[in-house]
Amino acid sequence: MIEDVGWLGIVYNKGRTMIKRIISIALLVAGLGLAAEAMTYQESVSYALKHSPSVLAAERKLSAARARMGQAVGAFFPTIKLDGNYGKSYSQPSTMQLTTQTILGAITTDITFGTDEQATVKGWTLSASQPLFVAALWPGYGLATKGVDSAGQDYIRVKLETAFNATAAYFAVLSSTKYVKLSEDSMEMARSHVNQIELMLKSGVATRADLLRAEVQLANSEVALTQARNGLELAKSSFNNVLGRTPDEKVEISDGPTGQVPTVPEYAVMTKAAFENSPTWRSFSLARGMAADNVTLARTALLPSVFLSGQNGWRSTEYPSYRSDARSWSLTGAASWTLFDGLGMQNRINEAAANLEATEATEAQVKNGLLLEVRQAYLELKSAIETITSTKKAVDFAEESHKVSSLRFNSGVGTNLEEIDAQVALTQARTTQLKALFDLEIAKAKLNKVVGKEVI
Repeated sequence: MIEDVGWLGIVYNKGRTMIKRIISIALLVAGLGLAAEAMTYQESVSYALKHSPSVLAAERKLSAARARMGQAVGAFFPTIKLDGNYGKSYSQPSTMQLTTQTILGAITTDITFGTDEQATVKGWTLSASQPLFVAALWPGYGLATKGVDSAGQDYIRVKLETAFNATAAYFAVLSSTKYVKLSEDSMEMARSHVNQIELMLKSGVATRADLLRAEVQLANSEVALTQARNGLELAKSSFNNVLGRTPDEKVEISDGPTGQVPTVPEYAVMTKAAFENSPTWRSFSLARGMAADNVTLARTALLPSVFLSGQNGWRSTEYPSYRSDARSWSLTGAASWTLFDGLGMQNRINEAAANLEATEATEAQVKNGLLLEVRQAYLELKSAIETITSTKKAVDFAEESHKVSSLRFNSGVGTNLEEIDAQVALTQARTTQLKALFDLEIAKAKLNKVVGKEVI
């Protein structure tokens, strides 16, 4: 072998050792890199709030609303324009014949108007216009201000929904991971039982029917494991979608539910907080105010508008033979008052008033809807808290029952059916407990979303 061929063998051995070390270091670095990619729950929510398309779109809409408010503010200031011109012009002179009667007879004279030359025309005009009284400006500013507030509430609503969706997606991945592990344990438990039945069948203690029943249980466990793995992959894709990442991007998470039961505030306290913080209610209040401002804006058409405008300019027309310069300025006050426009103004006022009444008519519906959301989230949280304690007891009982049934079966006292039932009951209890743990986290996130701030 090459190891025995002098110095060549030594070089080969050292080279192989070095390659092994490089591979080990590379695997270690890769492992550390994967660990570094793992996201905590808070990191996942923060990432979603920064990269979710819905949040980014709501943020841009808020910027657009602020720009509209800037336009409304700018309407109070004067408009200043500077116009300039430079060019060439030519106009053919016109000729007129004038006939005059004299004692010598009719004399015809040609009279020419204009210059048969090309002219250079240039000039500038500086103009300004200042609104002195425009009734629509103040309601327009109020509408723009409420528009910013409304866009801000929509931005908050989208962020709350994104945070909730990220929470649900995160714990869906975590729960699916746990379900895979639970399914693997269940399948291993079923496989161990099949092996035990096979040994007992060889010894004549078990029957063929016992083995078939155990193999059916093992096959069912394999199906459950396949479904759990598929569910995990789907949960990871959904998680990436919520966070604004590509569906096939690698997903690593690092923490899970603590199982700690939170202190739940009184229902009345959460209801009050919801009406103070919920974007749903705040948006409705702003919509009602905007509808009232629209009525005021429509009524401003009944009032006159007054402007002050002025301009200063210079114009020069230059021919090869002569040049003409002219300066001018003006200061003008103008008023405009629409007295009748075919009932258009009145109907626009009626339309705005009807929209205001329609908005006010939905107040009870919006209020009751918010109360229903708070109550539903509150009851879901209470149910999840109560379920946690019950599922823990159920798992303890199922584990004890499985131990007893296993001992009875191995001792020849219990039946195969009793052992399989105990396995199924244990798996079901663990699954229910796992679901309860994640339901608690989702219920907390939902209540925070409905109330509009973190209360749990």
